[in-house]
Amino acid sequence: MPLVSFSPTKVRLVIEGGRESVLVMKVVAAKGESVELATGGKLELLTGVLRIRERMGDPGQDNGRGVGSLVFVAPSGTGEEQQAAKFQINILMSAKKFDALLQVALSGRLPTKFFVDAGEKVSRTATKGLSYRMGPEGRTKIWDNKSFRSLLVTNFVVILPISIPERRRAASGDAESGSIDPTASSTQVAELADDLTVFQSQAHHMLVAIVTLFMVTAVLVLIYTMVQLFR
Repeated sequence: MPLVSFSPTKVRLVIEGGRESVLVMKVVAAKGESVELATGGKLELLTGVLRIRERMGDPGQDNGRGVGSLVFVAPSGTGEEQQAAKFQINILMSAKKFDALLQVALSGRLPTKFFVDAGEKVSRTATKGLSYRMGPEGRTKIWDNKSFRSLLVTNFVVILPISIPERRRAASGDAESGSIDPTASSTQVAELADDLTVFQSQAHHMLVAIVTLFMVTAVLVLIYTMVQLFR
């Protein structure tokens, strides 16, 4: 069956007492996706709404109904009040998978992309409603939305974003912080004071020796000069 990809742009959660929760998303055809419509135009030029409903029952009891539907909504109204054509995607999802999707939505993120398998399979290679045809630019998808305004969705795939923490940076920061002792004991302070006193004493003696050496040198130079003058 033809696989159609979509991208969400907005999301909201609808919770109603006594009924399953519903995630509602505003969606568009994903970049690079192209589906021609029998009524004219292309699916990628329309906006749509995706409704993912939490299924509380047995996920294996589909009774051949698939997991949802893809519906074309024709333009309505006249004049300035006319509303443009759009599409709807209705999906039933198991409670466990719905919870994973819900956690992503509550974290402020949107699914990266999702795919639907739509159309009625009539043979191993042929489907009705949504199929392929050869055109000037090669094989393209076409939705016969005149005869099939609603298509059966037999499969639904969601790609969710995952944030990976920067473990290397965190590990490096832990190593650096672990190598520095933030406090010093009284023993360490005393040892540091003794080292400082010894250093000051050694520096004082070295300074005295240097000054003495300069004075002796100056006296010798003066004596040598006086001897040269009286010769």
